[in-house]
Formats: sequence, C-alpha cells, structure tokens
Amino acid sequence: MIAICASALGYLYYTGSFLASDSQSSSPRLQTELRVFIASSLVNVAQNTSQSFEKANNCKIILNSGGSNSLYQQIISGSPCDVFISADFKWENQLNVSKLLYNSNYQNFTTNTLTVILPKDNPKNISSLLDLIKPGLKIVIADQSVPAGSYTNTTLTKIDQTWGNSSNPQYIGSQWQNYRANFLANVVSYEINAEDVVGKVSLGLGTADAGVAFISDSIYKTMQGSQLQYIPIPSSINTRGTYGIAVINGTRTTDLATKYMNFWLSSEGQNLLQTFGFGT
Repeated sequence: MIAICASALGYLYYTGSFLASDSQSSSPRLQTELRVFIASSLVNVAQNTSQSFEKANNCKIILNSGGSNSLYQQIISGSPCDVFISADFKWENQLNVSKLLYNSNYQNFTTNTLTVILPKDNPKNISSLLDLIKPGLKIVIADQSVPAGSYTNTTLTKIDQTWGNSSNPQYIGSQWQNYRANFLANVVSYEINAEDVVGKVSLGLGTADAGVAFISDSIYKTMQGSQLQYIPIPSSINTRGTYGIAVINGTRTTDLATKYMNFWLSSEGQNLLQTFGFGT
C-alpha cells in the first residue's frame, strides 16, 4: 500500500514551444471556437494547456466532457464537434466505420491503467486486493457503460480466470476463487466516470471505503492536495485503456482541429500526459 504525498508532485502549468503561433499579427482577429468532445479523465490535463493553445492560435477551446460512450452518441446524433478524444479508441473506430472522421484518420495517443484508491485515514485498514472482498466494505466504481467501469469489470474477470482458476498456470490459491462476485457484492455505487469515484473516496465521509479509478485521476487529486492512499493493481491482471483522438468530418476549422490533435501526438503533448499519470 502506498500513500501519495501531495508535496512529492509538482503541479505543472504547461507552456511548451509546440504551441507557439506560426505568425504574429498586430491586427486583432476574431477568435475561432474549437469544440472538443473529451473523456472526463482527460479534462484536467486538457485544461492545463488550453490557455496557452488559445493564445497561440487566437481561438477558444470549448470542452464538452463526459463518458466516452455518451460523447459518441452525441456525435452520431449530430452535435457539432471538431475533435473527439475518448478513453477507449473503439469509439473512434466506430465513427470511422460510419465515415464520420476527417480523412478517416484516428490515432491511439495515450494509455491509462487502474488503481485502487483509499481515503487518507483508511478506516478499514485495507492493505491488499484480498481485503476488498471482506464482507461489509463499501466500494465505489465507475459504471460499466464507461471505459473506467468496463476496464474494472475486465480486471475482475481476469482475477477469476487466472489467480482464482485452479487449472490456470497463474493460479495462486482458493482465496481468489469467485473474486469478482465477492467484490461486486461490496459495491455500493456505480459512478458515471472515474473522476466521481475519486471524489467520493477522497471526501472521507464514510460513504466509500475504497474505489477503483484511473491512476491519472488519483494523481491529479493528489496535485490538488488530497492525501489519498492507493493499492497498485499488478500488470498481469490490470487493464490498460488505450485512448483515441480524431478530427470529426464536417468541422469548419480543419487546420486548427488538426493542429490540436497533432499537439497531443507530439513529444510535448506526450510529456504533459505523463506528468498527469498517463502512459505512452
């Protein structure tokens, strides 16, 4: 079990050279609106660089955040969108099949993994994954309709199929059998995104003894001063989410949308993502 100390992480306000404007003009220009539909787990890192990008490109970024599935539904229903960034690249793939992506181009640009989070005082003395199936615990996870919830379900299933399966080479004991069912029996709330999971656990009001969220969300909460604890989930059973990004067909600001997409694909964008706990 690891305690994350806020002082160990410095909050970065990003002003990378990639955002530098291609040209300077003394005459004022009207700002272009860039509508970005973005998975909620990426909002914090996106807001960190929005001001610099806006200034360099004389634009206004309008972030529409939520669960990736909900954002996908909004796009196919005709909601105006210039750039779509999801926590599961399958949604970009589906848009591409429907011919809704500019130049049929979408990229996998970052990853995220899960972690178990605990309130700073950890009143139930949880110190291992096995502790999470003790009767009477209150666990909060994301709903399965959103990536964080789907990945949690996949990880629980992996535990059943490996650590708790006596016929599997990774079997480690009968205590892991039926882990998924025993874990879900302790779930008291399914949230609409991973951010809300972190929020409930970090409040420390006794409504949640533990939660499962993206590591990026727990790191950002620590940047804000929350003294969360967490239990790492081993890579053999963890589920790595792959994020997708694409420019939407029909955008009236193709060049700007493409530049925004390319920023996140650049080394500067990737470094910023890593600062907030995302992977490459």
